[in-house]
Amino acid sequence: MPTVLLVDDDVETLDAWQGVCEAHGYATCLAEDGRAALDMLRERDVDVVVADWRMPVMSGSVLCHHVRNEQNLAAIVFILVSGEPSPPAFVYYDGFLRKPLAPTDLLSAMDRLLLERAADGRRRRNISSAPKNG
Repeated sequence: MPTVLLVDDDVETLDAWQGVCEAHGYATCLAEDGRAALDMLRERDVDVVVADWRMPVMSGSVLCHHVRNEQNLAAIVFILVSGEPSPPAFVYYDGFLRKPLAPTDLLSAMDRLLLERAADGRRRRNISSAPKNG
């Protein structure tokens, strides 16, 4: 079962996301800011991060930057969520969803991005195990 780390400073939002994810078969862990999330990521195996863009202590975009720059975290699927009309251009995330967030949108984004990541991993293994000409 994939594990998703849900990060938002709004506890009600976290509770709602957690219920949806667990009902769909995801294991969940929760953090109320990016700093707590980064500490958790360094201690636990997580497949997906769903993080609000704007939070106190450390924003979702700064969290994403840290995740992408730490070798042992860089492969985690990262979905940035915000009420802003468009995502930040300076952050490398896998998905961007607008609030208010429909549960089906969250689940379909996580499912699709995990499948894409798995397919990408298989392609890399196939390339590295291909016989060399020569």
